[in-house]
Amino acid sequence: MSEMQAVFITGASSGIGEALAEAYAEPGVILGLAARRTDRLRSVADQCRKLGASVHCYTLDVRDAEGTRSVAKQFLRVARTIDIVIANAGVGQWKHPLDAQAEEFTAMVDVNVNGVINTLSAFTPTLAKQGHGQLVAISSIAGFRGLPSGVYSATKVAVRYLLDGWRLDLEPYGVGVTSIFPGYITSEMTYDATAWYPFLISAADAAHEMKRAIARRQRTVVLPWQWWLVLPFLRLVPSRIIGLLSRRRNAKSTIH
Repeated sequence: MSEMQAVFITGASSGIGEALAEAYAEPGVILGLAARRTDRLRSVADQCRKLGASVHCYTLDVRDAEGTRSVAKQFLRVARTIDIVIANAGVGQWKHPLDAQAEEFTAMVDVNVNGVINTLSAFTPTLAKQGHGQLVAISSIAGFRGLPSGVYSATKVAVRYLLDGWRLDLEPYGVGVTSIFPGYITSEMTYDATAWYPFLISAADAAHEMKRAIARRQRTVVLPWQWWLVLPFLRLVPSRIIGLLSRRRNAKSTIH
């Protein structure tokens, strides 16, 4: 790699974020890794340094807009440019509306929607000014169909349409926008070995697929590929079938 590439990733302490960090970690790459869990983040950073990347860690809660802007400024001071911003931080729980307080649902919205907005908007002016770069957000297959405990699906639909709109806004500035819709990925969210997860793939495999798609500046990425075959029929599945399947899952598991 002849020039340094600067990549910033949120939610980098585990799961897809950790796998993405390691996928991008190589000589000639400056990584900005952000997450709430500092100890785990440092462990990921150490591994990425062993792979040859220059790594800068930031303890960050993406719900904090001012804190996110501050972290973005810190990273830009050391990297001097930004090529790829990946808003990966997300949370999800299957919670019945009778079993949860409103605050539990709004907390999910704050991370999954406001966190994406805070992350991407912190870098957007720099990307537009330099006339190149790419914004990436991790949505979910759940963004294509309302599922039980619908707040999670709602947040992923919001991300889907947010990026569709920003893509139109930012295209004249040379800024690419990529929406990624993963299905079931091995992570803390799919820890129940007794549950059935269709088309389950490893976080490492998913990250490498994402990296290739981002390099091609794809607008929409659905993975693994089998979900492309399922999506046209997803809305046709009767709601009672969706409900039966969802009840087989652990209350804390979800699609990313």
